[in-house]
Amino acid sequence: MTHRVEECDVLVVGGGPSGSTTAQLLAAWGRTVTIVHRPPPAHLTLAESLPASTRKLLRFLGQLEAVDAAGFYTNTGNRADWARQSRATTSAEPGYHVSRGAFDRVLLEGARTAGARVIEGTVQRVDVGDLARVTAVAADGTSIDYRARYVADCSGRAGVIARHGLRRHLVSYRTLAIVAEWECDDWPAEERTCTTIESFADGWAWSVPLSATRRQCTVMVDPPSPARSRPGFGVTGPPSPARSRPGFGVTGPLSKEGSRPLFQVYEEALAKATTLAARLAKARRVSAPWTCDASLYDAARAGDRGVLLVGDAASFIEPLSSAGVKKALLSAWRAAVVLNTCLIDPAMAGPAIELHVRREREVYDDCLRRSSAFFAEASAAYATPFWSARAQHGAGAGSGAADPEDMSDDLLGRDDSIRAAFDRLRTDSIVHLRPAAQLQFAPVPAIDGRVVVMREGLIVPGLTAPLQYAAGVDLARLARIVSGCGDVPAIIEAYQHDVGPTPVAGLLTGLSLLVARHALVAVDR
Repeated sequence: MTHRVEECDVLVVGGGPSGSTTAQLLAAWGRTVTIVHRPPPAHLTLAESLPASTRKLLRFLGQLEAVDAAGFYTNTGNRADWARQSRATTSAEPGYHVSRGAFDRVLLEGARTAGARVIEGTVQRVDVGDLARVTAVAADGTSIDYRARYVADCSGRAGVIARHGLRRHLVSYRTLAIVAEWECDDWPAEERTCTTIESFADGWAWSVPLSATRRQCTVMVDPPSPARSRPGFGVTGPPSPARSRPGFGVTGPLSKEGSRPLFQVYEEALAKATTLAARLAKARRVSAPWTCDASLYDAARAGDRGVLLVGDAASFIEPLSSAGVKKALLSAWRAAVVLNTCLIDPAMAGPAIELHVRREREVYDDCLRRSSAFFAEASAAYATPFWSARAQHGAGAGSGAADPEDMSDDLLGRDDSIRAAFDRLRTDSIVHLRPAAQLQFAPVPAIDGRVVVMREGLIVPGLTAPLQYAAGVDLARLARIVSGCGDVPAIIEAYQHDVGPTPVAGLLTGLSLLVARHALVAVDR
């Protein structure tokens, strides 16, 4: 076996969306980056729906042009039969329905074009220290010892580094996804560019179009318990490292004597999604069903000396959200900034890594809370253990702040106290504001361009993490300005003068958030 030694600033394990994006950004910023990537089997590629909001993120990351050029099928919204209620959402701007294999190749090529080196191979060993050592075997059999200043584990569910003492598997419930592709010549024309989602008593199903006639249809069910497990069906624990591939927990043989074939299990579950089953009545299943583990997990810490866990390596959220790829891209952007900071200024490595750890925790908890709202609806409709376990777990998630980039719309939409404060500040011209006695300011790490810096943040009663931004507004600066102004029009004028042009709605959102969280006190005069 040929052997060689190589060096790089950052070694990225995994070439999915998080790995490719982390590598692309760092390489574009002048860092030496190597990706060690093991592609999943071509026949085990998932379909995913990327909402229209993903376009803004892809544009920011410099990936939009390549993704548009790939010609992925248009996504115009969702059709849902959920908890015995029908609903639909549409978007003015289209998103994408993608085959993950094809989508991942587009982003991987973007990383290569930016200057990252891509090695198809398997990581055998990782030793993390002041200079990380990673041993990999390339597809041609060459053994390579990499010396890297930092390692980014972007290996998804495989968790090349994460599985060694960092990963925490959810124990209250597990989910098995069973997947197959269909040719659907008679699918309703008005729904051909829409994802369809449907719940039933002990599971749920979704259907993602890849063309006008081809759809991938997946059922999400409880895996068989050890007591009920039949030979040849399902998995009852985390996928073993020896058998798993990045992103997949693939089951064993599809059938054995004395067991139900997987296609039978799939069809029985699919039949319970009556609307989707009716759509497929005249369709042809064109692939054998296959499975992957869709159970949730997170990490005790998503970063430490010399290593970051990024994207699905750090945590896996409910597929129901259709936010997995967007979450991975945001995680990759943040990881690239954190790693760039560590390389530029080792004194900032600690705060920068803590920022990544905190944000991964907040995003995971927030996704749990969002999913639990839908699960609670299904639990009320069906009153089955499948749904009650999911509703109860998400409702117990931590109370950290939502993603600052998403905080405005999200909190206004689901927090009555913020909405009430917004309405009052917008309509009542005699409201004056002053800082609450318990409001505190503290230096916190924040992203500024390509680096992490220390910025002033607010320690707000009832929240575990300091607040920095909402609706594009610097909340600490806003609170400082309130101290010298008082009435709302004067606060808005002073902020726009001192900080820069900012939409009034954004400023009212920031003020409303601080009022609702008792950081500012409203006083009538």
